[in-house]
Amino acid sequence: MHPLIQLREAGASAEEIGAILAPEVVFKSPVLSRNIIGRDAVARAMVGAIAVRDGSYIAEMSEGDVTLLVWRGTVDGQPLDSFEMLLHDDDGLVIERSVAMRPFASVLAFRQAFYERMKDVLDPGYFALPLAQAPAQRAG
Repeated sequence: MHPLIQLREAGASAEEIGAILAPEVVFKSPVLSRNIIGRDAVARAMVGAIAVRDGSYIAEMSEGDVTLLVWRGTVDGQPLDSFEMLLHDDDGLVIERSVAMRPFASVLAFRQAFYERMKDVLDPGYFALPLAQAPAQRAG
């Protein structure tokens, strides 16, 4: 079992999660406008994400320095699935965590709950979204 699963199930603190992260770990999230970089910031974000959703990891696959995790649960009573790719360094520390989530309505609910939890922890720029661009008009 990957240490991240064990830590999540144990209700670990940011410091405990930080122990499995490389100093310059990169966290790529579908609900943020830019990556989070650095052990302390990533660990705090991971604890914040754990706090706003319920569920558990249902699958784990590893090969070499790559681990894939599948999580299933809920956010605000809505079903949420997430898929995580973890890259590890030679010491086994996580150097990158990339997350994908579905379905879209639940991702939006997660983003809002995560924002409420983290708005005083993360810089507002992490939550900034560019204005939608109107689709180009087709000649017709």
